[in-house]
Amino acid sequence: MVRTKEELIPILFRYFMAASLMSQEFNKHLAHDPTDNALHGGDPMKFLISKAGLKMCLWYGMLYVVVEGWRDAKLSDPEVDRLLASPNTKLLKLFRNGMFHFQTDHWVPNKFSEFFEPKNKTVEWVHALTTELRRYLLTEMKRISAKP
Repeated sequence: MVRTKEELIPILFRYFMAASLMSQEFNKHLAHDPTDNALHGGDPMKFLISKAGLKMCLWYGMLYVVVEGWRDAKLSDPEVDRLLASPNTKLLKLFRNGMFHFQTDHWVPNKFSEFFEPKNKTVEWVHALTTELRRYLLTEMKRISAKP
């Protein structure tokens, strides 16, 4: 069954809500314990298995599921499309694979390494992508729900 964009947007919104919830939980953790050593120059492994790290990994992994849905639904928005044109989109896919597919190569999957390279500015990019997807999807959900 082929679905219209208007039918796909609420489905995609459900996936976005899961990513958004993990984003909010991650940010709550940062606000609750800003001195957490795992967050501030501590051992990256300790961070990835901490509550904050796991929430971040789930957020990032689910965010790529939204990217896949965005593409499958053939949605378009100038700001979202600009962000998705970044090489960070490929890194996010590898990150998702490292999070949601069993990896036997290392304790910290190699797929995470390049993602966290400071030169890639992935943290800022993920925040911007999350913000722009939220803006677009909330606007579209309001528009769809206002129809008679």
